[in-house]
Amino acid sequence: MKFTTVIAAVLSMATFAIAVPVAVPAPAKDVEVRQNHGKCVKSSGGGVMEDVNC
Repeated sequence: MKFTTVIAAVLSMATFAIAVPVAVPAPAKDVEVRQNHGKCVKSSGGGVMEDVNC
C-alpha cells in the first residue's frame, strides 16, 4: 500500500473513534431514584395493574 493510503486509513479510523459515543457512568443514587418509582405492580388476567398494598 502507498503511504498516503495508510495515512488516509488511519485518519478515517481516528474519525470513527472520536465519533463513538461514550457512556458516562451515573452516580448510584441517581440510578436508585430512577429504578424506585414508588409503584408496585402485579399481573392479573394477562394485564398489569398497580398494587396499592405493597
